[in-house]
Amino acid sequence: MKLHLTYKTGRLVVMLGIVLAGLFVLPAQSMAQVPVRVLDNGTIVLDDFTNDVVGSMPSKWYVRDGNVRLKDLDADKKTKYRYRVVEENGQKYLRYSGMDAMHIGLPIHETNEIDLSTHPILSWEWRVHAVPTGANEDIEKLNDTAASIYVVYEISGIFRIPKVIRYTWSSTLPKGTELAKGRQRIVVKESGMARKGEWIRFERDIAEDYRKLFGEEPPKRPLAILILSDANNTGSFAFADYGPIYLKRQGTILSGSK
Repeated sequence: MKLHLTYKTGRLVVMLGIVLAGLFVLPAQSMAQVPVRVLDNGTIVLDDFTNDVVGSMPSKWYVRDGNVRLKDLDADKKTKYRYRVVEENGQKYLRYSGMDAMHIGLPIHETNEIDLSTHPILSWEWRVHAVPTGANEDIEKLNDTAASIYVVYEISGIFRIPKVIRYTWSSTLPKGTELAKGRQRIVVKESGMARKGEWIRFERDIAEDYRKLFGEEPPKRPLAILILSDANNTGSFAFADYGPIYLKRQGTILSGSK
């Protein structure tokens, strides 16, 4: 799986030419700042798909190269991206169904409202309908996933490699598994089909996870949030839904969240 993103701030273009554990290449490309909404309780809504048209691609998200929004793709290219906004009981969410490995990205590196010292809790909901057959995030040739959210942090070193935490719904790895692949950390949050068709809320203190997994203090804010569902390595099928994605104040993890 390959991914290309570029982040441009003023005249500075930070190029990430990166190999993450041999899984994909991640350079950073020029993404504009995307708007967020702040609720009365201080929760930052990264995206809840409320303003998107049912049947369309999510309007705030970019292709892997970071230079084109999904909604601005040519018609033939749009068919390669299997992410569409759907609605159920008055609630909109993002659905993926297919095989291709096509990452989508939400740049947040210039979003002034985001500060992990005050809003470190990443909150999202998933619902999985089908997992890639026999997929395993620890084996490159089987590295598919029903659903995953990446938090991409600062780049450093001569090869300009970012630090990434990937939260995944695995086909086969047990829930709670943690893997280190170069500068990528993989955390398995759910596994298999025991909870097929069930909406599950996950909330993680991503600042604390960064400290634990990388052994140092996190940057003020991540570069981007990425989403990936795919089944191309196993030649099978992935089918998953993504609900609202929030950043919440410190100390606000809900009781019973996973």
